[in-house]
Formats: sequence, C-alpha cells, structure tokens
Amino acid sequence: MEFGIELFTNRAIFVSDYHEISLAISVNDRLIEESLSKDKFNFHGLILGGKRLAGTGRKIVYSHQDIMEIFEARPAQPFTLLYLDPSDEIRLEIDTNLFLDPGIMVQDLTMKISLGNRSLEIPLNRYDVRINWPKRGFFVVDLSEYVKTMYFNRTCVF
Repeated sequence: MEFGIELFTNRAIFVSDYHEISLAISVNDRLIEESLSKDKFNFHGLILGGKRLAGTGRKIVYSHQDIMEIFEARPAQPFTLLYLDPSDEIRLEIDTNLFLDPGIMVQDLTMKISLGNRSLEIPLNRYDVRINWPKRGFFVVDLSEYVKTMYFNRTCVF
C-alpha cells in the first residue's frame, strides 16, 4: 500500500535561502529509508497559506526559478508499506531550521497522511496530536493511531 506524508502551511510563511526541512518515517524505531526527504529553499520568499511545504520520499533544492509562479513544494513520493501490526509505533521525524520550537510549528502546519487511495489532514495544533521535542528544530510526531486507523479501515466503504 502506498504511504506518504506532506506538510501544508496554515498561513503564509517566510523562507530564506538557508531554510530546510527533512522528514523521515520510522516504524518501531526502524527508519524507513524510502521515506527520507529534504526540502531546501535556496531563495528568499513567501509560501502562502494552504500550500505544500514539504513531503516524504524525495530530496529537492528549490531556487529562485521555482518562485516565478506561486510557490508550492513538490508532492511527496509515496513508498510501499507492506504490513502493519496493531502494536507498531509509527513516527514522523521533522528536522528543520525553519521552526525551532513546537509552539510556532503547530500553529503554522497541517499534516496530510496518504495511505492507498485515502488521505487524512491533521492540523498539528489538534489536542490529540502528540509531538515530542527532543531538541531545537527536531520534532517527533506520533502517527500510530492515525495510520493504523486508516490501514485497518482501508476495506470499509463509506
């Protein structure tokens, strides 16, 4: 089953030529290599609210040529998730110099989880989103309940 995560802006965000965001997904503390990504911004500009800021599974360096139109980061490159056990712990690791503390990050970002043909958008400032902040600019978002619910309900017809 195809799996990917994207981060979208809730409001306009200024980026500079030294900003970058790296994403990685781990299952039971094992890093999934196919999920590794880096979005590096080699321009000074504004990313409007509602636009994609980062996604898993690819490494891209954006330049001033990318802002000739309204800027939006490229979509995530999904990877295959073969099997999930109900006891699995799934986490998204965000390593960035754009947000150094969780208070600002959770106000500014919404996470979109895509699993197969389903997707779920979760504002990071929701009460049930668990985020660990082990150091400045590094965040670990617990995805376990969201992904497992989507995974185990994938055969349901709504």
